[in-house]
Amino acid sequence: MKMMESNGKQYLCEVKLMGKGNPESADAIFARKSDVFIADTLLQQNKNQAEELKVNWVALRDENGYKKFGEILQKLNIPYMNYNGNLNNDLPSILEKLF
Repeated sequence: MKMMESNGKQYLCEVKLMGKGNPESADAIFARKSDVFIADTLLQQNKNQAEELKVNWVALRDENGYKKFGEILQKLNIPYMNYNGNLNNDLPSILEKLF
């Protein structure tokens, strides 16, 4: 779990790369009261539940799913820069910088 901050307010952000075989891992976000949940895949039921509980979610395997993260940052008033490159080409260098 990570914290994101905007104007002194902190937001809990949880990342789960759970794959197709473990959709119940999404239940953890609801128990922890995360503000933002990022997963590689989410069932529609999990998306609906997140929206009911006012949890912002990103499903990375959805078409252009990563772009939803920018929408969430904008909604929370957290500064960011849009990514306009080709993710398939750029991902190796992005991961190298992160790790």
